[in-house]
Amino acid sequence: MKVFVNDNEVRTYYGAKVKSVVLAYCSANHLSLNLNSIEVRDAYGNRVDLDGSLRANSRIYLKL
Repeated sequence: MKVFVNDNEVRTYYGAKVKSVVLAYCSANHLSLNLNSIEVRDAYGNRVDLDGSLRANSRIYLKL
C-alpha cells in the first residue's frame, strides 16, 4: 500500500497505523524519531492520532 507523507510516497503494509508510517518516513529521511515532538495532520488540516489507521493513497503531513 502506498501512503504520502509530506507529499513523498511511502510504501507500507495494508492496515498500517500512522505511527508505523511516520517512523518509516523519519528513518528513511534521517529525521528525529522522537514521536512526542511530531504533530501529524491529514490532507484537510485535522490532527491525526498516531494510533489511527491509514488507507491506500492517504496523505498525512508532519510538523517537526
